[in-house]
Amino acid sequence: MITARRLTALSLAAVAAAALAGCNQTPKPSSGSAHAQAVSTLQKVNTQAHQCWLKDDAFKAYGIVPELDTSGTPRLLVIPRGKPQSLPQLVIAAMGSDVSLYGPLTDSALSPRIKADVGRWSKGASGCA
Repeated sequence: MITARRLTALSLAAVAAAALAGCNQTPKPSSGSAHAQAVSTLQKVNTQAHQCWLKDDAFKAYGIVPELDTSGTPRLLVIPRGKPQSLPQLVIAAMGSDVSLYGPLTDSALSPRIKADVGRWSKGASGCA
């Protein structure tokens, strides 16, 4: 038989356990977090890529799809223009201020320019090559 006193003690224990469980939740990224820094870095790259690449004949076959507002790794996808469901030809991903590139365009004739542009832009530079 459970007494009122025992029921109260069990209730308090359950409330304390729930409060402690709330302390273990993963915090949302803060403005100074690596995730926020990665988003900021890719926003700079995205702005410059739209201004430079999308107006250049060398990139006329491509469009850029930003995936910045995600809980995972923020990235920019360079896809064939007009084909939003197709596989990316270039992925620009960021972890903090570090940027990585992968996809078929990294093995193309555009690769040196892509690497140079993204490298400059990710450090805050602007302007087209």
